[in-house]
Amino acid sequence: MPALVWIFGRVLNDVLILVFWPGSIALMSLGAEKRPLGDVIYVWGVAIGLNIVLYLVIGLLVYYVMKLVRG
Repeated sequence: MPALVWIFGRVLNDVLILVFWPGSIALMSLGAEKRPLGDVIYVWGVAIGLNIVLYLVIGLLVYYVMKLVRG
């Protein structure tokens, strides 16, 4: 998703970005000020975890839909 935002920029809908890149919300919580390393690592971990869960759910849905279509 970050690459799509970089390439297409303003063409993408903001809601679409937030739905398919939930870690962006977590990363925005860091803001622009200096943070302790522990906070940064924690926020990055949460952001990566949110992305993993989202794409796991999407993958499972696609898997089961494909299984229903084929069988």
